[in-house]
Amino acid sequence: MNAMTDRQHVELFHLLFLVQLGQKLDKKRFALKGGCNLRFFLRSPRYSEDMDLDVRMEPVDMLREKVSGILKSTPFRQILQTRGIEIEHFTESKQTDTTQRWKLGLLVPGIELPLPTKVEFSRRGFDESALFESVDRDLVQRYALPPLMTNHYPATTACRQKIEALVSRSVTQARDVFDLHLLLASGADMAAVHQMEAVMREDAQAKAMSITFDQFKGQVLAYLAPEWQAQYGSAEVWDGLVLGVVEALGGGHETR
Repeated sequence: MNAMTDRQHVELFHLLFLVQLGQKLDKKRFALKGGCNLRFFLRSPRYSEDMDLDVRMEPVDMLREKVSGILKSTPFRQILQTRGIEIEHFTESKQTDTTQRWKLGLLVPGIELPLPTKVEFSRRGFDESALFESVDRDLVQRYALPPLMTNHYPATTACRQKIEALVSRSVTQARDVFDLHLLLASGADMAAVHQMEAVMREDAQAKAMSITFDQFKGQVLAYLAPEWQAQYGSAEVWDGLVLGVVEALGGGHETR
């Protein structure tokens, strides 16, 4: 394959880590969510800087031991090395009953400073809609990887989670609106979404309308695959995207 970008190196690390995690942890005990879920299963054009998962029935100490063990292990580091990736450092930055987070710095060819990424597990609520499926075949083939299966959330669940994230964050993030746009076009069941409290959907609409094109450019555009940056690189396109999300959340229009 051609020389990889920094974001592709981080994505490859996430995929290789998922392989190792599936060997150390019962796959029924965790589910991929957030940007990596959308990228790996719904063909999102947005690269994700971090990896987020839900976990259940796995004691904090045991998960800490397993994840840190993966990151320290010589075999995993050798696998990364063959792909031009080195773990420069990692920290167990947060280890509580609700959240376990590892922060890493990755060294890749052509850069001097480590690329930052995080792997975070949450125990705030494991949704039973999780599906055990194959990561997008074209994506894994792009990195010359064998087929990879893991638990993840389907579009409807991911849509509800994104609405909750858009509403609850202390700082509104343009990526939540962009991801909602993708999910609405990916088969999310809007009838189920509209069962969410009206006040939450109204809050999400207001938050979406508050995000400017300049914020979108700074927070999202640079994380899109290059071939998609031109498509989303105008204020008119962003305004139309926001309007579509706002209308869909209001229940007045069907998404097709």
